[in-house]
Amino acid sequence: MNRNFAIHVVVLVSLAAITMLSLTNKAGAFQGDKKIRLLDDCEPASFNAVLGDGACVGNGHTTFDEFIAELEATQDAHAWRNQPSQMLINVGRPTFIENVGGETHTFTPVAEFGGGFVNELNGISGNPVPAPECLNFGSIVFIPAGGTEEGPTAGSPDLSVGSHKFQCCIHPWMRTVIEVHQPGPQGGAPSAAAHQH
Repeated sequence: MNRNFAIHVVVLVSLAAITMLSLTNKAGAFQGDKKIRLLDDCEPASFNAVLGDGACVGNGHTTFDEFIAELEATQDAHAWRNQPSQMLINVGRPTFIENVGGETHTFTPVAEFGGGFVNELNGISGNPVPAPECLNFGSIVFIPAGGTEEGPTAGSPDLSVGSHKFQCCIHPWMRTVIEVHQPGPQGGAPSAAAHQH
């Protein structure tokens, strides 16, 4: 084997190992967490022109006018979503919320899905009645673009066995249903009553 080629291979393998190690260390605190990503596709120039500087800090491609037009046509802006929209999680597993979009979002527990606190978005998205939890500003956690938040652990009082609804109080069509499952012979799947929670 050519000596220069061998040295090149060793350097590349070393760099790959260092990169993997740094990624593992960065994610280490959240390994095993069930991750929910908050997504959007805001195009900064047009969103900031309407909403003010810093409203969108991402690198999306959907202009503000396109965003509103899609909402008016479908009552949904598809690129603004929670991923996943449904999740099954066993007792004991933590959750982790990550905003990978360019706008601020919330991940707010609600008894029933409804509108948020932005009346204009409520109306054109077909959610005219705000969820009461979205009007309780003292309890809403705002997650800025690029921000992360430790979510509730399954089985805790905040995320008991059964079905739980979460939505963004700014963009109320951004929703996730989390089903908490107690594994083992005693637990079984959540009951029909739990699904109606």
